[in-house]
This record gives sequence, C-alpha cells and structure tokens, in this order.
Amino acid sequence: MKKKLLPLLSVLLIVILMATPVSAGGAVKLSSVNFSLGSLIANGTLTGLGRTDVTVVLDASGIPAITCSNPGGNAVPGQSSPRVSASGNQLLDGDSSIRKNGKSPFGVETDDPETIPWNQAGCPNANWTGHIDFIFWTDATITVLDAGTQALLLKRDYKCTTTLTSVSCVPK
Repeated sequence: MKKKLLPLLSVLLIVILMATPVSAGGAVKLSSVNFSLGSLIANGTLTGLGRTDVTVVLDASGIPAITCSNPGGNAVPGQSSPRVSASGNQLLDGDSSIRKNGKSPFGVETDDPETIPWNQAGCPNANWTGHIDFIFWTDATITVLDAGTQALLLKRDYKCTTTLTSVSCVPK
C-alpha cells in the first residue's frame, strides 16, 4: 500500500507545484479609477505589477454632438448621431521612480476624432463637413497589457453617463 501511495502523493505534489504559478496570474489590480472630460481621461492606480513594463489602454465609445459646416462658413446641427470610438494608451516603465512595490499611478486620455464624414454626420451634402463638437461617452474599457509580450493582464469594462460638464463611469 505504501509503495502505491508514495508515487501517487509525489505526482499530486508535482501537479500542485506546477499549477501554483498559473493560479498566481491575474494578480494585477485596478483601484481608485476616476474619469474626467477633456476628451475621456482615466486616472487610477495599478497594483501587482512588479517591475513589468505595461501598457494601459483606454478605449471608449459614445454619441457625438455634431455641427455641419460648408465652405461659405454656414453651420447647422448635424442630423445624425452615429456612434464614434476613440482610444489612448500609456506605457508604464517597470523601472520608473514613481513605481513603488509593484504599485503605479496611471493617467491615460483618448485621442478623439475631430471630423466625421458628411453622410454619417447628417450634413446636407458632400460640400459640407461634419465637425465633432463634443462626445457623450457611453462605454469605456481599460486594458492592461504586458508591454513586452502583449499578454493581457487585466481588462475592465465601464458604463458611462456624460453631461456637458462631467462624466461618470461605473464598472459593468
């Protein structure tokens, strides 16, 4: 009985030791995330980074307020509200002096589109240009990637409510 039990326990111990590093994955955590306007800006803190270089990506979508203008300078409100998307990213260096004990602040801002094709904007004809005046953000995603391997370390989706003066995003 002891001869059969010892090899079985040895195999079990090896399996546990091999599985432990795998279960340690996903240790990166996101906290104190605040969203603000400019375009869409996310500031927060990441923990569990160690000294790994990471890229923080902010993807967002929303409904724009559009003005159509013609070559003569006439402007009218756009008659369509297509969904638009924007993205921004920030590299966090693992050797940065602001990183302490695997914890780092971040601040990432989307690079918003400024114009939209006349037919998507609801402008009268091709002589008009659609300009995005403001975006009412509805959705955002923060993704954290290992900068070297592009491995996904964390992904969090948010539902946003936007007014002309503020934005509030909560985890989905």
